Amino acid sequence: MIRNHTLLSFSVLKLLQRSPSQVVRPDVPFFSVGRALGPPSWWDFGGDPASFDSLLDYHGNIQVELWVQGKQVEVRRVGVRMWVANNESPAPKQGKMKFAPRRYVRFDGFEPGLSVGETKALLDRASITYTEVAVADASETVVVLSLSNKTELLFFMMGGRPSLAEIQAFSEHRGA
Repeated sequence: MIRNHTLLSFSVLKLLQRSPSQVVRPDVPFFSVGRALGPPSWWDFGGDPASFDSLLDYHGNIQVELWVQGKQVEVRRVGVRMWVANNESPAPKQGKMKFAPRRYVRFDGFEPGLSVGETKALLDRASITYTEVAVADASETVVVLSLSNKTELLFFMMGGRPSLAEIQAFSEHRGA
């Protein structure tokens, strides 16, 4: 049993800041992340299943992509999915979001469905720099706020406006 309470929390703000106190983040060995998350809800083998060079596991609302680096399994991407399909259209998730049994995501103000302007204000208050990019392709994403630390906040059209739908924190390693 893990006794250190900080290992059992998942903070969106700490993920955005790449805080070392945020255990579930890219570029850390999976054994430390796995202790905090527990068993996944399901696996998606995205790479070559024979070599297990890339796989994605889901812990409730948190996605963790793993890579094998030599003899070590490392986290390469952490995603927070903040939307559901509602009559085939995306809608913000309502209520608490679990990442492990009896463990919930701390949004720190970055709630599902938050507008681009409100999100930028929270980032400004936290002194986090970003670049805004409008997306014009076939994906659900209409706006991306890219942070300097390889983290992206993705906005989908929900309720007639771009709304916060996902956060993706990527590895700093080349090729990841």
